[in-house]
Amino acid sequence: MGSEVRNTSVLAGIASIVLLAIFFWWFRGDLILTAAYAGVALLAFLSVPIMYRLGGFTLADEVLWLESREAEDHESMLARLVKLEKELDDLGIEEGVEQTQTLTAILNDYHAVVETRFLGKKHSPVAYLSTARRVQKHAIQNLTDAVAVGHSLASISRHGGRRDDDERMRGLNDGQSDRLNNLLTENRQLFEALTDTAVEVANIRSYSDYERLDTMARLVSLSEIASRSGK
Repeated sequence: MGSEVRNTSVLAGIASIVLLAIFFWWFRGDLILTAAYAGVALLAFLSVPIMYRLGGFTLADEVLWLESREAEDHESMLARLVKLEKELDDLGIEEGVEQTQTLTAILNDYHAVVETRFLGKKHSPVAYLSTARRVQKHAIQNLTDAVAVGHSLASISRHGGRRDDDERMRGLNDGQSDRLNNLLTENRQLFEALTDTAVEVANIRSYSDYERLDTMARLVSLSEIASRSGK
């Protein structure tokens, strides 16, 4: 619900309570009349948010919020990827560097689609816009984790000179290497889903068809996994 409608509803609720108390006092505690008045007041109060939602204004507010956040998110994510690319390059994680470049291209394409097809439009595919953004942020978090794993691997390499530590260090190294491979593998899956959905979005003609995109279900599933992971 929009902030103006929410604030108006709160004020209306407070006013209804005050008027109900006055009504109760005026009719000297007549419970039947007070109950009838309370029912009418409640219906009137609830009609504001209900009509707001049924009229499509809630969706319009969500679109406006997405528009206001789009430019800010885009710039901050690109800046983050520039730093990650340098860190991954310093650590010698070549696929990580390539993934930062791939994700940068995906973000630029997404931003271009949002600007040309959705900004300023009354109806926009909120499910696609918000879901795609969550998946993009999850991919960035995976790259951030890859940097941390890379530093861990470098530390293991520096401290693996003692013979009695060799087996333990190999175990640590193997575990961290598996973790790095899993992060990069997951990102490849995220990139594939983002790209496939973006292609369908570029070719779609009707806003009502967005929820029926074949690739949308996969994107939503990946987004839900990202949300459950706490990233």
